[in-house]
Parts: sequence; C-alpha cells; structure tokens
Amino acid sequence: MVCDIMNHKTIKVKDPIKGNIFLGILIICILSIPQHYLYDFSGKLLPIGLLAPINESVWEHLKLGFYPTILWWIISYLILRKKTKISFARWFFSLVITLVICLLFIPSFYYTYTGAFGFHSMLLNIFSLILAISIAQFTAFCIYRNINLKKYHVHLSAIVFIALLIAFISFTFIPPHLPLFMDPSTGKYGL
Repeated sequence: MVCDIMNHKTIKVKDPIKGNIFLGILIICILSIPQHYLYDFSGKLLPIGLLAPINESVWEHLKLGFYPTILWWIISYLILRKKTKISFARWFFSLVITLVICLLFIPSFYYTYTGAFGFHSMLLNIFSLILAISIAQFTAFCIYRNINLKKYHVHLSAIVFIALLIAFISFTFIPPHLPLFMDPSTGKYGL
C-alpha cells in the first residue's frame, strides 16, 4: 500500500506478482485436468508419457503438479518481466521451492490418509493436488518477496531442478520397485 500524504488516504497498489501467484493456483489446477488423460488420448505416445501420467501410481500423478507449474512459471515470468522489474534468479529459486513443496506434500498427504483410514479416495487425491499447489504457490511468493538470495541458492536450485527433470524422465521408463511407483490398479511399475 502507498500512502497519499496530501489526502491521508490509503491507496491500494495492485501487486502483479501476488496476483500471478493467485492466478497460478487456478491455471495450474486447470492444466492438470487434461494432462491426466493426455497419455491415453495420445494413443499412449511415449513422448507424451514423459509429460503426463502413464499409470495410476502416486509418482506418475506428481507430473500433474510438476509440469503445469513449470509451464505457468515460465509464461508468467515472460509476461511479468515486461510489466515489472523481476529477478530471474529469485524467480527460478522460488519455482524450485514450489516444485519441491508440491512433490513432497502430495505423497505425504496420500500415504497419511490411506495409512490412517485404510481407503483410497479420488476426491481426496484431487483435494491434495489443489492444496499442494496452493501451499506451494503461497510459500514461493513469500520466498520470492523475502529471500536474501545468495549464489549458492541459485546453484542448488539448478541442481535440484535438473535432478527432478532427470528423475521424472528416468522413472517413466525404469521406475524403482517401491510403492510410490506402483500402479495400484494393476500392480505394475512403469509402462
């Protein structure tokens, strides 16, 4: 907020980055809906399977939070850099933070409710995705606004980002034989 000293009025100034974060929650959630079905609709094309879930495993469903978030953050950076002075390093670091939070929250939520209550619910899975995206976006906004970014933050975030991309690509083809990677409907791992 900016104070108008002459009239003693408070004028609200729209924060484009904050607005972007709120809009991002909606856009990322909307993008994840068709992404869930994209692999099957494509006739099970392997390149599509790198970006969309190839089965019903928890790991494959993490793609629903991962790729739409990356896409949204790239597009919004390109738009916002024209409107406001925005730090690419802080933006990228915040993107990686939002990815990590989302990727940790979804399986934590899933295994907590299935372990505690002994049932699976599609509605709770959808809710966990929306909640994970929301928490991750808000946290990323706070970090973007408040972090005193150091060089090692940027290097570490680049390493984490590359490691996540490699993991999503690799584990699509060769998933570890762990419950996170198993399709509960078929008992199979991977393709």
